[in-house]
Amino acid sequence: MNTRLKYIPVVLLTILIVQSFSPVVETDDTHKQITSALSSGDASRLSSFFNQMVDLSIAGNEDSYSKTQATRIIQDFFTKNQVKSYKMTRKGTSNDGSCFALGEMNAGGKTFRVYYLLKKVSGKFLIHQLQIQ
Repeated sequence: MNTRLKYIPVVLLTILIVQSFSPVVETDDTHKQITSALSSGDASRLSSFFNQMVDLSIAGNEDSYSKTQATRIIQDFFTKNQVKSYKMTRKGTSNDGSCFALGEMNAGGKTFRVYYLLKKVSGKFLIHQLQIQ
């Protein structure tokens, strides 16, 4: 047997293992960046993860908004409620490849529950739904 041929199974197995962890690493990085934006009350950075349309629910007001409108609403919320801290408490994935996270935000002297849903669009995970209650 050719010595090069005996390495093919090892190379193929390595490629499969690396590819299987790639989505996890990608979503972990996205979660970290979103957590950072929420922690600092940075609407601009957070909105870089918005899909073109976002289902937004803030303190009982909910609707679907364009990325631009959702950014303005989040900016207004952060202006009125200065963020002291945000901590992700749970994250997960579903069979369709979407991801979610739950967390708690201390802002404006209140504690808010935060939920967001990510779906992959054109190779990038984007926020499709954001709730701050």
